[in-house]
Amino acid sequence: MIITEGELDAIAAMQAGFRRVVSVPGGAPSKEVASDTSGKYAFVADTLKLFEGVRDIVIASDGDEPGVALLNDLSLRLGKGRCRYVQYRHGTKDLNDLLLGYGQAAVIEAINGAPHVHVAGLFRMSDYAPIPMPTAMACGFDFLVDNYRVRLGDFVVATGVPGMGKTTFVNDLVVRMAENYGLSTCFASFEQHPLIDHRRSLRRLYARCPESRMRPEEIADADRWIDGMFSFVTPDEDEDATLEWVLDKLAASVVRYGTQICVIDPWNELDHVRPKDMSLTEYVGWAIRQLRKFARKWQVHLIVVAHPAKMMRDRDGKVGIPSLYDISDSAHWFNKPDVGIVVHRDADGDVIRIAKSRYHDIIGKPTTVKVHFDAYTGRYSKADAL
Repeated sequence: MIITEGELDAIAAMQAGFRRVVSVPGGAPSKEVASDTSGKYAFVADTLKLFEGVRDIVIASDGDEPGVALLNDLSLRLGKGRCRYVQYRHGTKDLNDLLLGYGQAAVIEAINGAPHVHVAGLFRMSDYAPIPMPTAMACGFDFLVDNYRVRLGDFVVATGVPGMGKTTFVNDLVVRMAENYGLSTCFASFEQHPLIDHRRSLRRLYARCPESRMRPEEIADADRWIDGMFSFVTPDEDEDATLEWVLDKLAASVVRYGTQICVIDPWNELDHVRPKDMSLTEYVGWAIRQLRKFARKWQVHLIVVAHPAKMMRDRDGKVGIPSLYDISDSAHWFNKPDVGIVVHRDADGDVIRIAKSRYHDIIGKPTTVKVHFDAYTGRYSKADAL
């Protein structure tokens, strides 16, 4: 279907052999009409049913400002996905000018070659500008070499029963990434104080011995390294640490300190402000979308530590290994992350489970590994295989 601005343009298209041609009543508006209260486009509403089976609409409006306004208004109302627009040769502004100046063949060429109206967010592969492909880096644990590789832009969730090592594992991970690749980390921690818990843990991991065994010069060396590689997000007592607030601070850390790994620990301690008309599951889904967008926009490896819902004990009093589905409030915690990690400890020892990996050939394959935690160094190593 061809839509023209004037009757003579419609006749020019018909003369060139096109039969499904109509012109708009009243010509083009002086400017775009986004919300039509004047009735200018009432004719479109009256004819929409006639356009239901039309997959290709060529809009041959004039090549001036009112013609552009008509093009944009019609494509908006008829659906940009099926609309094309006519481009005119130098010195002409409509199909009638084209016919008179260059002949019938020029009209045919202009209509058949009409490009599609741009649809935001729709591309062919050749339309994209080249981008650097993120490198998948070894995570530093020899027992996870084929199972978990760190990529900037990925969103990771780590879970485990409280007190069983998930925060300790994440701390070990980011220290290894700092040592091996020079990646800087920003912690948004709500159960660890930077000057007490984080500093003690990072000192031990850096020196591979407890803080109490370190000489003053070793402590000073560790503190210089910590100050260069880590930053911390800490709310004031009267400040609400909402998701938006935390992401704003993490973005500032990326810009100011070149942060490449961000850790939110734990998710459950954020001040979650949920709209009244949004269910808890809907809110968690929305929140995870913001986290994923943040990781990709700022090209950081974003790790969220989330507690599972209250776990039941078996007859022997043991708590089973939780899954990503056990994280409080939503199954989105399994469906949405690029990587899902479970850290567990029981009488049989420590276990690291890569429960979810979105790209097995790039990030690694899921696995369960029995590990040994060395309380002296604060580091994990491989134990006997399960």
